[in-house]
Amino acid sequence: MVVNAIHIKNVPGRKTDVKDVEWIARLLQHGLLYGSHIPSREQRELQELIRYRRSLIKERTREINRIQKVLE
Repeated sequence: MVVNAIHIKNVPGRKTDVKDVEWIARLLQHGLLYGSHIPSREQRELQELIRYRRSLIKERTREINRIQKVLE
């Protein structure tokens, strides 16, 4: 399981030696830590396409604004 390091840092106590593995496991059992979501390859690819689409929309908006300014 992957846990967000920020969540572990927010819980008081030790976090660096070998015994901490058991401590972190107990925190998980008691619901004080949550596993991090690791997206699948398909989800990552879709997110990349969404980011690219948004960048194209912003670029289009900039060009429209630039053209309108030239035509004024």
